[in-house]
Amino acid sequence: MVSDNRYIGDISPELHTLGCRTILIAGLPPIGCLPIQITAKFKELDRKCISQQNVEAQAYNKRLKELTFQIQMSLKGSRIFYVDIYKPIMDMIRSPEIHGFTETVKGCCGTGLLEAGPICTCTPLTPLCQNSSEYLFFDSIHPSEKAYHYVTECLMKEIIDKL
Repeated sequence: MVSDNRYIGDISPELHTLGCRTILIAGLPPIGCLPIQITAKFKELDRKCISQQNVEAQAYNKRLKELTFQIQMSLKGSRIFYVDIYKPIMDMIRSPEIHGFTETVKGCCGTGLLEAGPICTCTPLTPLCQNSSEYLFFDSIHPSEKAYHYVTECLMKEIIDKL
């Protein structure tokens, strides 16, 4: 979906009319592993990914991938690609040490449990972590710069030959 509550299948023809021919559509990350989701489900002592939410994210991604192919077939001259961000993020969660992470279930900013985006202002009571490159998540929702770098590398390997 896009910000004005229209589905990608509705907005893609508009983009095509405006001249857009190559579109990358990213799937969902492992939603059940976002620190904010873990905080909502578990107490501080038992922080782990929520399997059912990840199953639902994978089902959504499967349908989205099918939809991107259908949209491409309906828009002459278009190249619409589904890009998988679920797998690289899950790779970092499952093998944090390989990627240099020491923290995967809370963010670097503030408590790392609830704060996100513009409300993630660090104060003396909720400071920024010392080494953000050791954190998979910058805040309770968004991956860190280091995590985004790895995701980007994976996506480039996946799509560069197709472009």
